[in-house]
Amino acid sequence: MPLKKAFFLSLLLTVLKLVGFYLSGSMIVLASFYDSFTDSLISYLNYIFYRKAREKADLQHPFGHGGFEVVSSLIQGFMISTLGLLLAYQTVIKLIKNHANPLDPHSFPFVLGIMLLSTVSGYGIQWYLGRHEKDLADLGEASLTISSDRAHYMSDVYTNGLGAIGIVSVYMSGSHTLDSLLGLVGAGFLFKTAWPLLKDTFTHIMHVEAEPDVQKEILSIALATDHLVEGIHRLRTRRMGPNLFIDFHLKLPAYMPLADAHDLGDRVEDSIKAKYPRADVLIHLDPDNVPDEDI
Repeated sequence: MPLKKAFFLSLLLTVLKLVGFYLSGSMIVLASFYDSFTDSLISYLNYIFYRKAREKADLQHPFGHGGFEVVSSLIQGFMISTLGLLLAYQTVIKLIKNHANPLDPHSFPFVLGIMLLSTVSGYGIQWYLGRHEKDLADLGEASLTISSDRAHYMSDVYTNGLGAIGIVSVYMSGSHTLDSLLGLVGAGFLFKTAWPLLKDTFTHIMHVEAEPDVQKEILSIALATDHLVEGIHRLRTRRMGPNLFIDFHLKLPAYMPLADAHDLGDRVEDSIKAKYPRADVLIHLDPDNVPDEDI
């Protein structure tokens, strides 16, 4: 399970960064610690919500449990935003008071090693999650949870890279001003990570339709199922977590017996589900002798 593995690796990095901040007092290391701390907590929550969102529909949840991914993303966005505000506040206070802990030369290699290791690890985790995300896309499935988790770890690459620069600058110059400024940049990256999560959550809550290429694919599948399919109209789609909801009117020859039309509609539905296994498809059968605007 990719989210579970990401959680344990992120937890290890979080502990190492806490030690690194204790040794260095660096605000950019603190920024990286906050980022990894949220990554650890969020990866664990994502692991739970990811599994819950894929449970089958039941009497209380006839449209499935995809909303759990939306809730997960919303929690993540607010948590990261809050930590970004906290980091920005602490950094500004440090700049105003011009207070900084001296960097122990003996701790420099250890702290720098932590930041470089975290940079490489963040890239590795997001690459690993990206592969899993691609595998889901090949199955016609999208996961808000995987996408948001991958975005977190990609932000780690930038935040930890800045951390390494901050540590080197303090060690070489003895000035903590650049470190504090980089701490503010780290806070900016936290906000940058939180914004798309909140934005994507909003689109799911507002039931925004599926991507244009998905809609085109649905039309192509329907037309390719049988030569008797004359077209579809009133196509409506929406995503809710990993689930895709589709409904449309299927135009068929008016002379077809009801049983044959129903069987063809089932075949169209099966073809769509073969491409999008987590799709919920509702098809209305229309005769071709009635104009679309009258149906």
